[in-house]
Amino acid sequence: MRQGLVPAGTAAEYDLSGVAVAGRISAPEMALAAATEALKASETSAEDIGLLLYTGVWHQGPDGWGPQAYLQRHLLGDDLLAVEVRNGCNSTFSALELAAAYLQASPGIPAALVTASDNFGTRLIDRWNPGAGVSFLGDGASAVVVSTTAGFAELRSLCSATFSEMEEAHRSGVPLFPPNATAGSALDYGARSTDFQRKAESDGSWVRLLLGHQRHNLECTERALEEAGVAARDIRHVLVHSMPRQAATSYLKILGFSLERSTWDFSRTVGHLGASDHVAALHHLLSTNRLGAGDHVLLCGFSPGVTYKAAVLRIRDLDPTQRRKAQCSGL
Repeated sequence: MRQGLVPAGTAAEYDLSGVAVAGRISAPEMALAAATEALKASETSAEDIGLLLYTGVWHQGPDGWGPQAYLQRHLLGDDLLAVEVRNGCNSTFSALELAAAYLQASPGIPAALVTASDNFGTRLIDRWNPGAGVSFLGDGASAVVVSTTAGFAELRSLCSATFSEMEEAHRSGVPLFPPNATAGSALDYGARSTDFQRKAESDGSWVRLLLGHQRHNLECTERALEEAGVAARDIRHVLVHSMPRQAATSYLKILGFSLERSTWDFSRTVGHLGASDHVAALHHLLSTNRLGAGDHVLLCGFSPGVTYKAAVLRIRDLDPTQRRKAQCSGL
């Protein structure tokens, strides 16, 4: 704000105090650093990884090139399935869901690696003005090792839902062809959302769509809690996407939680990290000793589609050595 990058009124309204900026470090380079740390912390060797799922929400490098190959070349080698997963801000959830199913179906493969990485410092998006109601965009990367052996946390449930009737909400007013990037057009989610709401209010569908959006959010979260065998009162922390204070408060209220039970106090310091929000927040809780054995953590969010995700983790017994090693790297 002191540099004039964010209007004082907007910063006060959103109550966001910082944004992580990576400068010229590319998303694949950040992903490699996160993945290297995840393997080291979880004491998993590269040879044990039989699946690499690379996620992100923004452009990763040269068009027509796959960033997952960069991690293969510099860390993992070629004897594994490596795929880029694109599911918006919920990409890490989807990758975890795919990884769990892959490991269950492949008993000879002990572990999978899920990475997420984004650098928003490009001219096709303004991180300081991404659109009305959208959080400032922060750069960052995360990685988790998903294993069939015990790690610092156990994935108790992971649920998905979709409300495709609202898919236009994130593209309204923008032609399907040519793609924005090829035309050099900047992304403005705020303008698209405003255009979508205007049309929905005009045809009388806005209230129904809004209620449907809230219902899908709630039902997905309730299903994740039920499948994990816990109630809302059993959740120690709720991990959410980075949002302005008012948006986060409203979102959590729909799910039956207060802002104080969430990791919003952390996310307000780094901005919206694309698909890394939840893993970064989990790392923060562990590194600040805010989690203990037996704690249940709820991760939830929504992204363009509209897709909804919710997962419940149970923290396992961590001695001081294990806690130092956890680093959000082994599920």
